[in-house]
Amino acid sequence: MRKSVLMILLLVGMFNVKAQEEQSFSDEDLTKYATVMAWAEGETLMLQNLVKDSITTWLDNSESLDISTYNELSKASDLSAVEADPEAVEAFKSIQQRIEDKKANFKEVYVGKIKSDIGVGLYNNLKKALKSDEEVKSRYEAIYEEIIAVEPSEADTEE
Repeated sequence: MRKSVLMILLLVGMFNVKAQEEQSFSDEDLTKYATVMAWAEGETLMLQNLVKDSITTWLDNSESLDISTYNELSKASDLSAVEADPEAVEAFKSIQQRIEDKKANFKEVYVGKIKSDIGVGLYNNLKKALKSDEEVKSRYEAIYEEIIAVEPSEADTEE
């Protein structure tokens, strides 16, 4: 009985591996994925710059929070362990809340784009394939580079 169950499990496993190996992705699939990833990279860079600008602006206009205090608070695991004015701690918390809000908004839009533009199944399959299949990875990288090369010229025409 045990041998039969083991044999069945072995056969099922072999069919699963074979099915995964045979999965191929069209250029359209790779383009959908690359388009969302290029958007995400651009949004991430924009978010990083926005966060830096927000922190700089806030610190320039704040009498209670300076850059060294901000850095200490950002590195601390317990804010009460840092010697800082209560106003500085509140200013820091306000900045952090704005950052978290922006991150949450990005994540919500990103997940929405994955669901609507790519599809969760295709996203997961492509993500796995990009880690293990060099052929898919090289095709994806070529498409991604084309998309990245086109985006700056599109931005120039919008301005």
